[in-house]
Amino acid sequence: MPTTATEGQVGLLQNYDPPPIGHDELLAENRRFREHWLHVGPALEALGLGELAQRQQDVDRLLEADGVSYRILASGRPQRWQLDPIPHVLPSAEWAELESGVIQRAELLDLVLRDLYGDGDLLKRGLLPPELVFDHPGFLPACQGIRLPDGSQLFTYAVDLGRNSDGEFRVISDHTQAPSGSGYALEDRVVLSRVFPSMYRDAQVHRVAPYFRSLRAGLQTLGSHRSDDPRIVVLTPGSMSETAFEHAYLASYLGYSLVEGSDLVVQNGSVFVRSLGHLEPVDVILRRVDATFCDPLELRPESRLGVPGLLEACRRGNVAVANTLGSGAIENPAFNAFLPAISKALLGQDLRLPSAPTWWCGEPSGLAYVIEHLDQLVCKPVARDHASRVQFPAKMGASQREDLRRRILAEPRQWVAQANVDLSTTPTLTAQGVLPRRTILRTYAVAREGSYAVMPGGLTRVAPDEDSPLISNQLGALAKDTWVLASEPEQPSELWLRRGSGPRPRSDAFPGLSERAAENLFWMGRHSERAESAVRLLRAVHDGRNTQTTNDIGDWGTTLALLEALRVTTFSAYALQGSDLDQLMERADTELFSLTSDQNRIGSLAHSLVKVLENADALRDQLSIDTWQITNTLEKELEVLATIAPSRQDVVQGTLGSVMQSLLALQGLSAESMVRDSGWHFMEAGRRIERFQHVTLLLGSLLGTERSVAVDSLVLESTLVATESIITYRRRYRSQARVETILALLVTDEGNPRSLRFQIDRLQEALAGLPGSVSGGLTSEERGVIEVLTAIRVADYELLTATDANGRRTELNRFLYDLRRQINEVAASMAQRSFSQLAPQRPLGTSDDEES
Repeated sequence: MPTTATEGQVGLLQNYDPPPIGHDELLAENRRFREHWLHVGPALEALGLGELAQRQQDVDRLLEADGVSYRILASGRPQRWQLDPIPHVLPSAEWAELESGVIQRAELLDLVLRDLYGDGDLLKRGLLPPELVFDHPGFLPACQGIRLPDGSQLFTYAVDLGRNSDGEFRVISDHTQAPSGSGYALEDRVVLSRVFPSMYRDAQVHRVAPYFRSLRAGLQTLGSHRSDDPRIVVLTPGSMSETAFEHAYLASYLGYSLVEGSDLVVQNGSVFVRSLGHLEPVDVILRRVDATFCDPLELRPESRLGVPGLLEACRRGNVAVANTLGSGAIENPAFNAFLPAISKALLGQDLRLPSAPTWWCGEPSGLAYVIEHLDQLVCKPVARDHASRVQFPAKMGASQREDLRRRILAEPRQWVAQANVDLSTTPTLTAQGVLPRRTILRTYAVAREGSYAVMPGGLTRVAPDEDSPLISNQLGALAKDTWVLASEPEQPSELWLRRGSGPRPRSDAFPGLSERAAENLFWMGRHSERAESAVRLLRAVHDGRNTQTTNDIGDWGTTLALLEALRVTTFSAYALQGSDLDQLMERADTELFSLTSDQNRIGSLAHSLVKVLENADALRDQLSIDTWQITNTLEKELEVLATIAPSRQDVVQGTLGSVMQSLLALQGLSAESMVRDSGWHFMEAGRRIERFQHVTLLLGSLLGTERSVAVDSLVLESTLVATESIITYRRRYRSQARVETILALLVTDEGNPRSLRFQIDRLQEALAGLPGSVSGGLTSEERGVIEVLTAIRVADYELLTATDANGRRTELNRFLYDLRRQINEVAASMAQRSFSQLAPQRPLGTSDDEES
């Protein structure tokens, strides 16, 4: 086995040249692999650069298939999670020391948190300056006296660690508000263990599943004083959060409901989730919303992310919120200047895991030192927000540095400085090969049985280039899986807490479906059907145009009829009128392009696809993992539609085919993978209502007026094509298409999946599967469906197909209009009875990785 980088396969590390000053995680002196890399390092070299690049593609493919994303706040758009294929490797003995230091630090911060919202001894003894605590926005006086039931007040804790040039780890920042990243660390492990199965297995890496088992057990304990089987939810700011993927991923992995503030309500001092038709009690909330946004009654009145009355429910002990509200006070970076003395006072111990040397500018001595040594330090605002990032004076010009100095002098209490840590480097795959990149490690701890359980490893992040001073996901940092090597083989462990008999299933079958989730499922069904219908009609229009061989406007009757049908079914205001064919077709081309690719145009294909993706984003905890393979494909097709030149009709038609495949795959996945619970019935109801509306609009536009025999023949055939019924019609009716037989197939045929009768039958079944039925009677929706069904069953085709003096089928148009009005009333009644009538939510809060 090679022990140096030059003994392995030539090429992989030929450009790997760590800085002369500093610590490199891979290589020691004389380019020798460090001992804990002696298995992984040579194994990677044996692969070679080409194969490693292929494994990177495998990583990207798996991440894309799982829909792993991270929202960049500057653009407001999610991007695919960036994971390097080379793991960050740590030896077992070193990890044991790190783990001990993390546990001690978590226990110390827990004591500090208890004291700040308790007796305040640290302030009385002068171990913490009062203004440092009371001026910090994370300190919430309204939370005074709130206690978690198991004793520990700091439930989850994360710490960013950097290794200095001496090879020693130093704390860069603490995270106590609502620590993020553990879900991404879990996903990183899942992906890398698939990409390097043999190397992962042979390296004997500590598993991360025990951490999540401890997290689940700890949450169960928080609610055990209220129930043997407490009800636990994950509170998220919503799909616009930068870590929205992680919120849904953890909720799904742990088996909890993902809720937003609008899903919860406080009544009589207890918290409930708004489920369909009733309220369900909540015992524990794992929050991912910053505390100040959690209760607009007592904290931040403009917040729409929280739950009015939540603090009062916490005071009464009727719900446990983790992390406890107000825990953000102790992630104040200025605390690092005082923690050594506090550790001595509270624990009688020195810190095993010290911070980088820290000076708070609110103290005269600290301010003087910072101003004198400004270009040697890293400056941070005491309170994190997006407007005040970490400052690196050494990277600034003289005028910028002077401006920073004035800002610090103007508000010294708001600034803290730390000694610059020359972060260690780790091998990272780049476009130029494997190169050293600066790195930090975030690891996680959860309160368990009087102490803390620490995730072996955690989330490693590396700078995107060699000049990046700040390692932040918002600025393009890459993630790494962290492999802590075990000293002996580990037994596989599962998430579930116990085997054998457990709590008996409850009659309320919690977790129920929230009103918000029901509404998103309903509209996902509608928008996906709307997009599919648009594709079918767009393709029919393009096919009609492609078959035209003359410039006589009289020969374009069928195409113009289809364009009019497209206008009607997409609720567009344009009208194609006039006698100049060139002008008409130029206008038609403009409208076709807009109805295909304009994301801001309601009714367009692109707009419907955007809405499908938005609904899916809001339902990450409800949909199967396979769904994200389809939505990722739809996102790519949407990007293609947005960039196609209007003249490239060949590309447009090819993309329409790809979009149709994805929509059909999405429909098939929901049909074959979704449990037939109320969620599925809402999606099915939305799909059937939308298809019913589309068919009535299409029939009214194409069959509502009699045209010339030649035009009508092609229009009738196009009607069948657009409704995916042409093959059935030809097999059933061998004669030329007639309006009566088309209506029989598309209105009353019980077996045709595109007929109005079929939609009503399936809608009736979906409504029967929804909660809230009236005892001994019918809901207004069920009554409306029966009325529609009756109208269809008694339809008189002779009357419907009759024309007036102007060739209009007045009775058919009235019949279809009445059906559409009635089905719209059914949809409105469903919304009124089942969906939350609340204002839309806004993303608020701060990033969790800005201080790294």
